[in-house]
Amino acid sequence: MSRDEKSAAEEKLKEIAEKIEKHKLNHTPNDVKQKNKRGKQISIAMRLSTELVVASIVGAILGWYIDKWLNTKPIFFIIFLLLGVISGVKTAISTSKQLYDES
Repeated sequence: MSRDEKSAAEEKLKEIAEKIEKHKLNHTPNDVKQKNKRGKQISIAMRLSTELVVASIVGAILGWYIDKWLNTKPIFFIIFLLLGVISGVKTAISTSKQLYDES
């Protein structure tokens, strides 16, 4: 490579490096904000699904133990399972309202 070619290549590299730095400065704060927002949304979604499942399981277990204690077969299991599901859905609705209030 001749000196002219080397200097032209170095100029081109400098231009590219400047463009990269300019791009980093313009996009870094927005990217961080987006990642933080996305992380909060994912955590609320995980909390929402966990609360729904746990409420249903707790209701089912409670109903099963009451059925076992009172020697009634599926009545209290079904009742408390439905109460658990209703409770989980109610909690999910209030959590999703929180998600939309933040955005």
